[in-house]
Amino acid sequence: MKVLETRDALLSDYEVLQFLSKLERHHHWDEESTLSHQKNQRKKIKTHRPYNHPELQAITKDTISYLTTNKGAQQDENPTSSPISRLNDERFSELVRNLNQYSLFKAEKLQIVNQLPQSLVHLYSVVEECDSRFTQEQLDAILASLNAYI
Repeated sequence: MKVLETRDALLSDYEVLQFLSKLERHHHWDEESTLSHQKNQRKKIKTHRPYNHPELQAITKDTISYLTTNKGAQQDENPTSSPISRLNDERFSELVRNLNQYSLFKAEKLQIVNQLPQSLVHLYSVVEECDSRFTQEQLDAILASLNAYI
Protein backbone atom coordinates (compact mmCIF):
# COMPACT_ATOMS: atom_id res chain seq x y z
CA MET A 1 0.00 0.00 0.00
CA LYS A 2 1.36 3.39 -1.00
CA VAL A 3 0.54 6.68 0.73
CA LEU A 4 -0.65 9.09 -1.94
CA GLU A 5 -1.29 12.15 0.21
CA THR A 6 0.09 12.84 3.64
CA ARG A 7 -2.12 14.55 6.14
CA ASP A 8 -0.44 17.28 8.06
CA ALA A 9 -3.50 19.25 9.10
CA LEU A 10 -4.32 19.34 12.78
CA LEU A 11 -7.59 20.20 14.50
CA SER A 12 -7.69 22.46 17.51
CA ASP A 13 -10.04 21.96 20.45
CA TYR A 14 -12.02 24.98 19.24
CA GLU A 15 -12.61 23.43 15.82
CA VAL A 16 -13.64 20.11 17.37
CA LEU A 17 -16.01 21.94 19.73
CA GLN A 18 -17.60 23.86 16.84
CA PHE A 19 -18.07 20.69 14.79
CA LEU A 20 -19.60 18.68 17.66
CA SER A 21 -21.87 21.55 18.68
CA LYS A 22 -23.14 21.82 15.12
CA LEU A 23 -23.66 18.05 15.00
CA GLU A 24 -25.56 18.18 18.28
CA ARG A 25 -27.85 20.97 17.07
CA HIS A 26 -28.35 19.32 13.68
CA HIS A 27 -29.55 16.06 15.23
CA HIS A 28 -31.55 17.82 17.98
CA TRP A 29 -29.45 16.31 20.79
CA ASP A 30 -29.17 19.57 22.72
CA GLU A 31 -31.93 20.72 25.05
CA GLU A 32 -32.90 23.81 23.04
CA SER A 33 -33.34 21.93 19.79
CA THR A 34 -35.20 19.13 21.55
CA LEU A 35 -37.68 21.59 23.10
CA SER A 36 -38.29 23.40 19.82
CA HIS A 37 -38.63 20.03 18.04
CA GLN A 38 -41.27 18.93 20.56
CA LYS A 39 -43.18 22.20 20.11
CA ASN A 40 -43.14 21.69 16.33
CA GLN A 41 -44.49 18.16 16.77
CA ARG A 42 -47.42 19.47 18.80
CA LYS A 43 -48.29 21.81 15.95
CA LYS A 44 -48.32 18.81 13.58
CA ILE A 45 -45.66 20.38 11.39
CA LYS A 46 -43.80 17.78 9.41
CA THR A 47 -40.22 17.64 10.74
CA HIS A 48 -37.33 15.28 10.35
CA ARG A 49 -36.86 12.77 13.13
CA PRO A 50 -33.68 13.30 15.10
CA TYR A 51 -30.88 10.90 14.36
CA ASN A 52 -31.10 8.23 17.05
CA HIS A 53 -27.68 6.92 17.92
CA PRO A 54 -27.28 6.87 21.72
CA GLU A 55 -23.56 6.00 21.76
CA LEU A 56 -22.62 8.80 19.38
CA GLN A 57 -24.91 11.17 21.26
CA ALA A 58 -23.26 10.27 24.60
CA ILE A 59 -19.74 10.66 23.20
CA THR A 60 -20.64 13.99 21.63
CA LYS A 61 -22.20 15.29 24.84
CA ASP A 62 -19.27 14.14 26.98
CA THR A 63 -16.71 15.63 24.63
CA ILE A 64 -18.52 18.97 24.49
CA SER A 65 -18.75 18.95 28.28
CA TYR A 66 -15.02 18.26 28.56
CA LEU A 67 -14.04 20.96 26.08
CA THR A 68 -16.27 23.62 27.66
CA THR A 69 -15.07 23.03 31.24
CA ASN A 70 -12.17 25.10 32.50
CA LYS A 71 -9.42 22.65 33.41
CA GLY A 72 -7.42 25.35 35.20
CA ALA A 73 -10.03 25.79 37.94
CA GLN A 74 -9.19 24.38 41.36
CA GLN A 75 -11.12 21.35 42.59
CA ASP A 76 -12.73 23.38 45.40
CA GLU A 77 -13.98 26.02 43.00
CA ASN A 78 -17.00 25.73 40.75
CA PRO A 79 -15.81 24.83 37.27
CA THR A 80 -16.30 27.71 34.89
CA SER A 81 -16.52 27.68 31.14
CA SER A 82 -13.25 27.33 29.29
CA PRO A 83 -11.78 30.22 27.32
CA ILE A 84 -12.13 28.10 24.18
CA SER A 85 -15.91 27.99 24.57
CA ARG A 86 -16.02 31.80 24.75
CA LEU A 87 -14.27 32.24 21.39
CA ASN A 88 -16.00 32.81 18.08
CA ASP A 89 -14.65 32.28 14.56
CA GLU A 90 -13.42 35.85 14.23
CA ARG A 91 -11.58 35.87 17.56
CA PHE A 92 -10.12 32.42 16.89
CA SER A 93 -8.77 33.56 13.51
CA GLU A 94 -7.34 36.68 15.13
CA LEU A 95 -5.62 34.55 17.78
CA VAL A 96 -4.01 32.33 15.15
CA ARG A 97 -2.91 35.38 13.13
CA ASN A 98 -1.28 36.81 16.27
CA LEU A 99 0.60 33.56 16.85
CA ASN A 100 1.76 33.50 13.21
CA GLN A 101 3.91 36.56 13.98
CA TYR A 102 6.26 34.34 15.96
CA SER A 103 8.42 31.51 14.67
CA LEU A 104 6.48 28.73 16.37
CA PHE A 105 6.11 25.18 15.10
CA LYS A 106 2.63 23.94 14.10
CA ALA A 107 2.42 21.66 17.13
CA GLU A 108 3.40 24.51 19.46
CA LYS A 109 0.74 26.81 17.99
CA LEU A 110 -1.82 24.06 18.40
CA GLN A 111 -0.89 23.52 22.05
CA ILE A 112 -0.94 27.24 22.73
CA VAL A 113 -4.37 27.60 21.11
CA ASN A 114 -5.71 24.57 23.02
CA GLN A 115 -4.25 25.46 26.41
CA LEU A 116 -4.05 29.27 26.25
CA PRO A 117 -1.17 29.51 28.77
CA GLN A 118 -1.39 32.36 31.27
CA SER A 119 2.09 32.19 32.79
CA LEU A 120 5.68 31.95 31.62
CA VAL A 121 6.03 28.55 33.29
CA HIS A 122 3.12 27.19 31.27
CA LEU A 123 4.44 28.77 28.07
CA TYR A 124 7.89 27.27 28.69
CA SER A 125 6.31 23.84 29.03
CA VAL A 126 4.58 24.20 25.65
CA VAL A 127 7.33 25.81 23.56
CA GLU A 128 10.56 23.91 22.96
CA GLU A 129 13.78 25.72 23.90
CA CYS A 130 11.72 28.77 24.65
CA ASP A 131 14.53 30.70 26.35
CA SER A 132 16.96 30.33 23.43
CA ARG A 133 14.43 30.97 20.63
CA PHE A 134 12.62 34.00 22.04
CA THR A 135 13.52 37.09 24.03
CA GLN A 136 11.78 37.96 27.27
CA GLU A 137 9.94 40.78 25.49
CA GLN A 138 8.61 38.39 22.84
CA LEU A 139 7.41 35.94 25.50
CA ASP A 140 5.69 38.76 27.39
CA ALA A 141 4.06 39.88 24.13
CA ILE A 142 2.80 36.33 23.45
CA LEU A 143 1.32 36.10 26.96
CA ALA A 144 -0.22 39.57 26.68
CA SER A 145 -1.88 38.65 23.39
CA LEU A 146 -3.18 35.39 24.88
CA ASN A 147 -4.61 37.16 27.92
CA ALA A 148 -6.87 39.15 25.60
CA TYR A 149 -8.69 35.89 24.77
CA ILE A 150 -9.07 34.57 28.31
